[in-house]
Amino acid sequence: MAGLLECRSSTIVDRPTETLCAVCGTIFNQPVRAQGGGRRSIYCSGKCRSLDWIRGNGGKRKASVLKYDNKPENKTKKILRTRRTTLRRHGLVEADFQAMLTRQRGHCLGCNCTLSTKTLRIDHDHLTDRVRGLICNNCNLALGLVRDDRARLYQLAAYLELDRTKPVVYLIGSLRNPKVVHVGNAIRGLGMECIDNWHAAGKIADDAWRDYSHAQNKTYKEALDSREAKHIYHFDKAYLNLCDVVVLLYPAGKSAHIELGYAVGLGVPRSYILLEDVPHRYDVMTQFATSIFFDLENLLTALKADYNIVD
Repeated sequence: MAGLLECRSSTIVDRPTETLCAVCGTIFNQPVRAQGGGRRSIYCSGKCRSLDWIRGNGGKRKASVLKYDNKPENKTKKILRTRRTTLRRHGLVEADFQAMLTRQRGHCLGCNCTLSTKTLRIDHDHLTDRVRGLICNNCNLALGLVRDDRARLYQLAAYLELDRTKPVVYLIGSLRNPKVVHVGNAIRGLGMECIDNWHAAGKIADDAWRDYSHAQNKTYKEALDSREAKHIYHFDKAYLNLCDVVVLLYPAGKSAHIELGYAVGLGVPRSYILLEDVPHRYDVMTQFATSIFFDLENLLTALKADYNIVD
């Protein structure tokens, strides 16, 4: 009996313990069994065992997964499980989620539809990873497709609003110039789209913005980074990107000349300057424009010729 025990003991010790996993190729140690028996494993873990089974039984696994996923109760479980995982990734818990949903009154922050378990998505900033709120799947896809780019959203809004069956003229000028609307009406009278709605802000809009920023103790740089400044910038830029013609109406300030330069650099087909009153100081760089007109009627005649408009 003692000899038999010694034989078994020596078998356990002498038996090689290192094995190469048949799936991942990892070298692992075989577990030492007290009785010294049992079949040796060819897998380093249960995961590798499952993967090896899947290789030969892929059809069975797919059918099993589909059968499980197609049950309504399991679909809901999967959605809730995904939500918990997403919340945990952003350092939130279920109570935080419920607080957001209550604050939004159960509505999507994008389209204001009523959120449901199936349509709800947790939206976050991809740069900072900060959760912004809860939106529906359609709005989440829309933000993803435009890559959270506000400029694209402004331009899409302008694109939907414009009647592009007509030539689009962007009228550049000064808020203090009372002739803007008059010239805009004349261009619209040709059957063209004329963008001069920025003039509705009033002649002291820039001064009011400056005073508002000063009251908030903002520097000029901080004022430029403000929501109101970004809104106006993206609004005007969107229409500039979509226009066929730009017309700079004199007298005009620095911003107007920057817009004209942007349009010329962008490749807008026609850039005109309407200069009814010859300035005391001449400027040779106005030649960057396609043409300069010293009379409104001449400008209108050129626009008619450009687009074959017949009275």
